[in-house]
Amino acid sequence: MDPLDKPIGFWLKHLHNLLEDGLTRALADHGLTRRHWQALNTSRHGAEALEVFDGAAEARADLVARGWITADGTLTDDGRAARTEIAERVRRFRELSVAGLTEDQYADAVRVLATMAANLEGAR
Repeated sequence: MDPLDKPIGFWLKHLHNLLEDGLTRALADHGLTRRHWQALNTSRHGAEALEVFDGAAEARADLVARGWITADGTLTDDGRAARTEIAERVRRFRELSVAGLTEDQYADAVRVLATMAANLEGAR
């Protein structure tokens, strides 16, 4: 099948689902999802950094309940230890997702998507 037989929206949604499901599988033994990782990884930037992610508030609340972050989003010692271990799993997953791409190809793909997003944001 020629990838161009499907529109970009198909590939964006398909890739999103694969990233969501794959990372959740990679973190399943911790009972975590991709959203938990996003909350844990962005905790140093404050709660507003999570606003773009659906389900982030629930994941953040779960991390507070686990004692990994404080109510104000600061990583605890347990949270730092968990983040270090989980970051390695995420790194391996990311390597898998970009296998076969050069750094330039990845950068070009990100630039293309960012440009498309900017075009649509400007048309609002």
